[in-house]
Amino acid sequence: MTQQLIAVDADALSRLQDELTEIKMLLLSSNISPPAKWITVAEYAQKAGKSEATVRRWVRDGKLERNKGLVKNLDS
Repeated sequence: MTQQLIAVDADALSRLQDELTEIKMLLLSSNISPPAKWITVAEYAQKAGKSEATVRRWVRDGKLERNKGLVKNLDS
């Protein structure tokens, strides 16, 4: 395999390296974790765009899984 050389603007390369460094620092400082498996009725209602009474009715009707006063998260 032969090596191929290309001309690159040194300032553009430097800016790109700075931007990559900034992105790396943001990623390292972020705390990414999976969504909670169980959330409160209020949180579920907000995510679903429904009232808490509706969510409680869904739980009573067996449409939603419930565990210790919490309901299964839409996002999990």
